Amino acid sequence: MLMRERRILQKARECPFLCHLYAAHQSQHGAYFITEYLSGGSLQALIRMCGSLNIDNVRFYTAEIVCGLQFLHGHNIVHRDLKPGNIMLDRSGHIRIIDLGLARDGVTSSNKTRGVVSTTCFMAPEVLLDEEYDAAVDWWSLGIVVSIMSSGYSPFYYGPIRSEAVESIITEMPEIPPWLASDLKHLIKNLLRKNPEMRLGVSSNIRHHPFFDSIGWEDLEAGRAQPPFTPFRAVLKNKHLQWPGDETPTNPVAEFSYMSPSWARMMERSRL
Repeated sequence: MLMRERRILQKARECPFLCHLYAAHQSQHGAYFITEYLSGGSLQALIRMCGSLNIDNVRFYTAEIVCGLQFLHGHNIVHRDLKPGNIMLDRSGHIRIIDLGLARDGVTSSNKTRGVVSTTCFMAPEVLLDEEYDAAVDWWSLGIVVSIMSSGYSPFYYGPIRSEAVESIITEMPEIPPWLASDLKHLIKNLLRKNPEMRLGVSSNIRHHPFFDSIGWEDLEAGRAQPPFTPFRAVLKNKHLQWPGDETPTNPVAEFSYMSPSWARMMERSRL
């Protein structure tokens, strides 16, 4: 599992909407991933602060999440744990999908995986039913995320009783607030289709949905699109960080250690 996460994180460096790995380190005390610092906080924290987000913010963040998911799926990687707490903002207000610890690679429509992982309220029905599944589960999770972003609520039971959450997701139709814009409601409804083959993102390219008509996908992927919100930038001082020790690991994981070119250059400059 450790090597799989390192492998996926290394691949994620090629996408601007995924958290970037700078280095992987081992010591006698453990294994460490050194990733970029995302000072904008989590989408979960932003939603808690605002209650819900306006439609322009929802559209922009959803479009960037779509780009991140399509990159992963294009490399046969399923995230499996998409939720507001695993979506961060960088200092400019662009999103980064983080926490690839539960991600699974090598997954295709003909080579599915299984396993009940993630947070129950964001799991697709096929996961909860312990069926085989593919990347369609991420599009379901996105539907829940979009609903929470736009209304502050999940369209299914969102309380602490797991059995009720499971029953709600498997048997009930999503309750989508009627006050949402029609194209937004249509987007959520089609992301939350219980049949994974009919789910938006699987049955058709989600970028063509009317909700994204104002999105310039080329500019978005090139980083030229202006985020609708610039987060407050907290100051993080090095004295508050605890760096992993340099002790040689007793039982090293073969081929785990890694250093990106940018991290290597920074380390070299620090020695000058």
